[in-house]
Amino acid sequence: MSGAGKRLVAIPMKDPRDAKTRLGLALTPDQRGKLALSLFRATVARLREATEGLETRVDLAVVSASPIICDVAETLGLNVIDDGGAPSLSLALEAAADWATAQGYDALCILPGDLADPDPIDLAWLLDHPLEGGTAVICPAKDLGTNALMVPLPCPFAFAYGAKSTIRHRRAAEDAGLTPVMMPLGSLRVDIDTVEDLHHLPSGHLRRPRQETAQ
Repeated sequence: MSGAGKRLVAIPMKDPRDAKTRLGLALTPDQRGKLALSLFRATVARLREATEGLETRVDLAVVSASPIICDVAETLGLNVIDDGGAPSLSLALEAAADWATAQGYDALCILPGDLADPDPIDLAWLLDHPLEGGTAVICPAKDLGTNALMVPLPCPFAFAYGAKSTIRHRRAAEDAGLTPVMMPLGSLRVDIDTVEDLHHLPSGHLRRPRQETAQ
């Protein structure tokens, strides 16, 4: 497949059985897995809505070593990038960038699969942003994590996900000679990591979470 002139959105995903462990006080393991899949499906649907009116061709891919996630992705018609069981998110996404570069894509957008309520308008604004002239686009999370990162390919810097990664990605882009564009899009600020994040979810993602009080 030739991807010349196209952009790839890569969505990294854990196995649902290992997802959302920080929600253990509010949700059962089964609920956490179902929530992860529900958020993933919703993200894909919003992305497809966002890309309908764009002149730029945008393809979607999942980055995972999970057979469950890969099966779901294939039923949704996504490209599947096996991260080979990479020991970190950054290394898994390096594998995705290498794959996209080899396929001829000229840009990669990394988007988490657990955004609370991404707006297709915000997604379209992000995905249509020009990268000519050496630009990287960074959408910060509310805690200064990186909730979207769009870079030219091949990417001239290493990914640095983790706490406050927005700061590291901005510096890495500058050090690599790119101009970082900070894009604080409202609907991309919140991903579901903690119990406190659950109130950002639209209806339909959860069914009566188990409430527990600290002993």
